[in-house]
Amino acid sequence: LFLSSLIGKFIILGLTWSFSFQALSEIRHLIMDLGYGFELKATKITGLIVIFGSVILTVIFYIIGKNFY
Repeated sequence: LFLSSLIGKFIILGLTWSFSFQALSEIRHLIMDLGYGFELKATKITGLIVIFGSVILTVIFYIIGKNFY
């Protein structure tokens, strides 16, 4: 099965990370559309939250998905 191979797992992790990054980034932009978070310090902090949050979500989804096999 292709998804069980190393390349398949790499592709799945890449897709999971990109989707979680996009979702968190969209939440960040929705908050900015409300008029919050335009200060330089706030943009740096929320940017780091998006990056590290997407990695954490990817690990969580991988652990949850691993239990389904």
